[in-house]
Amino acid sequence: MRISIRSNIPEVSARLDDLVKRQAPFALSLALNKTITTTRNVDLMREYSRFFEMRNKNFFKQVHQIRPSVAAFTRKTGMAVAAIQRSELPSVAGTSRGRSGRKAQTKFMERHTRGGTKAPTRRKKIAIPFEEVVTRKKAGARAGSVNKAYEPKTLKASGKSFYIEKGNRLFLAKRTSKRKTKVFYMLKDSVQIKGGYNPEAAVKRGMRKYFKIQYKAAWRQALRTARLRALTFSTEG
Repeated sequence: MRISIRSNIPEVSARLDDLVKRQAPFALSLALNKTITTTRNVDLMREYSRFFEMRNKNFFKQVHQIRPSVAAFTRKTGMAVAAIQRSELPSVAGTSRGRSGRKAQTKFMERHTRGGTKAPTRRKKIAIPFEEVVTRKKAGARAGSVNKAYEPKTLKASGKSFYIEKGNRLFLAKRTSKRKTKVFYMLKDSVQIKGGYNPEAAVKRGMRKYFKIQYKAAWRQALRTARLRALTFSTEG
């Protein structure tokens, strides 16, 4: 008696190789995007909170905007690229802009990394608010910004403001009644920014922590969504 067994193992093996080639760019881009998002929202936000008061999460995202990896670019080049950039910068090759929302001019944040001198732009002096007197917006797109009623130009337009000079320091004040005066701002020619904010180090820490976990999860998702014909056997005899 003769028994003949046939199977489609070579076909399945070829299909598995093809599946890996087709799904690898998807898995790599997906893992990178999830890793960089978690890194931005956890490690980078923690680093940011050490140096700045988190008054506005929208501003944080404008300064640290995620440009996701594009799987088509990975498929073409064999590289996956993602970035965290300021909102006004153009996307780098291999990334998409994503949900950009409103652009914000955030170049001034560079001084907080390397240090430097902040000089006035349009005004002759920099107005530094006394936080216990000057209130800020608590919600909305401009959360954290000074309420309009307390902006220097509003105080000056009221007709009740005046300057106080004490030694070599200058202040902007306003009469609130016949006998009471409030000082709102100290006015300076420039302000020295110490620097020390290190977003790059925070991102590297996050990438080391999360990428392997996300890559395994991305492959599981890639295999679940892939289509592969089942292995079959047939016998004769």
